[in-house]
Amino acid sequence: MSQQQPPQSQSQHDDPDSQPMDSQPTSVAMPAAPSWLGGAAGVGFLVTRIGSSDAKVAAADAAKLLLAAKDPWLKYSKEKNAYEDVVAVEIPDADNCALVSLTPARHETDVSRLGTWIMEQLSSGADWTKAEGVRPTHVSRMIPVEGTCDELDLISLAANVVPKHLETIRREGLRSATYEVIYEEHKPSLHLLPSVVNAAIGECLPDGYVVDLKSPSHSVLCLVQGNTCFLSVVHNYRDIAKHFAVHKALSAAAA
Repeated sequence: MSQQQPPQSQSQHDDPDSQPMDSQPTSVAMPAAPSWLGGAAGVGFLVTRIGSSDAKVAAADAAKLLLAAKDPWLKYSKEKNAYEDVVAVEIPDADNCALVSLTPARHETDVSRLGTWIMEQLSSGADWTKAEGVRPTHVSRMIPVEGTCDELDLISLAANVVPKHLETIRREGLRSATYEVIYEEHKPSLHLLPSVVNAAIGECLPDGYVVDLKSPSHSVLCLVQGNTCFLSVVHNYRDIAKHFAVHKALSAAAA
């Protein structure tokens, strides 16, 4: 490890040229990564410390966990171009969290799926999680990050990240699916109204998605730290991923 409301749109039946409900073309350029990344990929995990722990120590714990997870994850996921290493990156003016980026930059690991699997493994007390030095005792949460950008580039980032998950409707043969937007701020440089964020992200979804704040199939996680936005889309955020609360997963395994 190295240091460093849903949109209103025209019905497809009224518009013969419209795209299928699970096909949303991305026509917005991916926003530039924040300069503080220093060349590291903005894909990985936003790691928050527990209690008064040092954010650097929490990031180191998360990094060890991710490295220990690499081989069992590859065996489980069958990914052909999985991550190989991790880089811990400090976030400017943030004393409560850090980003642990996955490398190489061109890896194809589904970080949301990886994060959910790790939570399941921790909760069940899988053997590899019990190895010496693997237990992430200083970590509160490990939140998947599929894209990172400056706060004002949120819409562009969402337009690139969110549509990647829409094909699940077609694959599962569904005609509708539910979602929610979870917006969290931590010392933001700007204060974006949650209603504005919800509307902006909703514009990235095709027909067929409806808001469900109790038990949605998809959760769009949008977190702002300072002037940086971190975004991901997670399935079963409450039931399986358990809010990515690592410390609670450890407690469940010990019970």
